[in-house]
Amino acid sequence: MANIAKIFVIIVTYKGHQWYERCFTSLRDSEYPVQTIVIDNASKDGTVEYIREHFPEIHLIESKENLGFGRANNIGMRYALDHGCDYVFLLNQDTWIEPTSITNLVRIHQQYPEYGVLSPMHVTADKKGLYIEIEDGKTDHANSLLSDCYFQSLKDVYTFKYINAAAWLMTRKTLETVGGFDPIFFLYGEDDNYLQRMEYHGVKLGLAPKIRITHDHQKGERNNTNEYRLYRAEQSKLAEYTNILKPLFTNRYLFYLYRKLIVSLFLHDQSKTKQVKNEITFFKKYRKRIQLSRINNKQKGSSWLKND
Repeated sequence: MANIAKIFVIIVTYKGHQWYERCFTSLRDSEYPVQTIVIDNASKDGTVEYIREHFPEIHLIESKENLGFGRANNIGMRYALDHGCDYVFLLNQDTWIEPTSITNLVRIHQQYPEYGVLSPMHVTADKKGLYIEIEDGKTDHANSLLSDCYFQSLKDVYTFKYINAAAWLMTRKTLETVGGFDPIFFLYGEDDNYLQRMEYHGVKLGLAPKIRITHDHQKGERNNTNEYRLYRAEQSKLAEYTNILKPLFTNRYLFYLYRKLIVSLFLHDQSKTKQVKNEITFFKKYRKRIQLSRINNKQKGSSWLKND
């Protein structure tokens, strides 16, 4: 590569001791020089002390509260922008890279600069499977990728509509165009929202299948609780409400919900009535924030990064 780009790796930590050594050591061993920024979400389990003792090269930012995924990453993004980044590389705490991962991502981006975000493939910790969520939308790139895998003719990059945000290489221009994560999301839904905004602003998302990182995603017991499932459903609703690719007139939508409620009451459908009542309560709770999100997210610029 002719020019050495300045890359800041941003990792949000929260009680993830089982991954820290592999994650941070892999960045230390990266053949491409990086500056690692860790934003700790008030772990209070020795995370801060561990990082300071074992990885003093990391720029550590301690949050006094758990900000969630998006707001914490925004702090790192703002720091990276203020310190002259060319790229930021968002990396989950439960992942680790190979020595050439970042080198090859940068190389591919320099060959295909039209992509604002690039993601490598994610392999599981046992190296026997993939852990990556991708969606191609209305394009045919998923079929193209599958066909090229079968015929052993993989390209360097494929366009996708959705790839989960566990390992995103993002350009400075992307941050300056799309901004940071919408703080309406605490955890989950923020990557859906961000990619909707990228599409709105004409920023492309790419998958680099020849490059890989390890993603040791582990599902906890909370994933099986009704409370957790309800929370995930609410985040999905927020992603739907804040999707600037689709129109939403909040007063008209609330009127539509009340009409649904009246119909369900008339039909004595108790299950539907409860469901609609819950949606009305949820929508009214977030209506003003949804309106603010949609206004900010349509504006080109560093939304959500100015004051986070």
